[in-house]
Amino acid sequence: MTLILHKMTSADKRFYKYLTVGEEDKHWGIYVTGAGHIQIPPKTEYPLVDDPSHHYFHWAVGRRISEYQILYITRGQGTFESERSGSHRIGTGDAFILFPGIWHRFRPDENTGWDEYWVEFDGNLIRHYHERDFLSPENPVIKAGIEEAIAKNYLSIIKLIRDEKPGFQYIASGMLLQIVGQLMAFKKYQVFEGRNIETQIRQAKLFIMENLHLSFSQEDLAKKMGLGYSLYRKKFREYTGVSPAQYHIQLRINKAKDLLITTSESFKELALELGFESTDYFFRLFRQKTGFTPSEFREKNKR
Repeated sequence: MTLILHKMTSADKRFYKYLTVGEEDKHWGIYVTGAGHIQIPPKTEYPLVDDPSHHYFHWAVGRRISEYQILYITRGQGTFESERSGSHRIGTGDAFILFPGIWHRFRPDENTGWDEYWVEFDGNLIRHYHERDFLSPENPVIKAGIEEAIAKNYLSIIKLIRDEKPGFQYIASGMLLQIVGQLMAFKKYQVFEGRNIETQIRQAKLFIMENLHLSFSQEDLAKKMGLGYSLYRKKFREYTGVSPAQYHIQLRINKAKDLLITTSESFKELALELGFESTDYFFRLFRQKTGFTPSEFREKNKR
């Protein structure tokens, strides 16, 4: 049975609901256990005194929970603290993640209050992200800014759990993954935002895309971009997820796939056109990256 802890007021200032999750939903890999949207005016006691006992906490004591939560603050400011990350100032547009079993506490400033969206969740997929350090208790705060797309996903999850129609967990969990993905993207981009290094990496990507047929060293390209090679390689990997050499190779392989399907060029012509040093090297690399030889790939994808 699901317990509705508080119905949304006419002003939509406060709604939250915790769910009982069935085994079938747990087997999906990620599932929502609750969500809410609460507006805390200035000079208001926090946490709310009628929050359920398993989630209520006192600032002086803090708490631990058994699931994950992501809170998104759309107005006001306050403080968040955990045993793994220390203390953080929270402002409008900030999100922070709570992790199972890790002590924490948070509250809005008395003079500002805040508006918070939150979603609680668990599942093997999220624990996989946690284990692989995509979600890190040491870095739980993400400065996303006010983003309509994030708030829209929260509101959609809230509507789904309020109505609780059959299968709603599958849709809600997809929206939850969108929130996680949106926040992780903002977190990754923060390293580059407003900095010259972003322009340099984008220029390097463009040069590679426009010159697939040329053989050039990444060291020379780094110099052309005004960067030392070590810094260039590090930042390129942070920005794209792969090294510049692998980025160049993958673009060549993608282009080779297209040409194998759409033209009748010989393998020697393709290798030459894409700047590979020899046909043998092209064959070896193509098979390594795709699992097929060029001839097998062309045969399987005939139009």
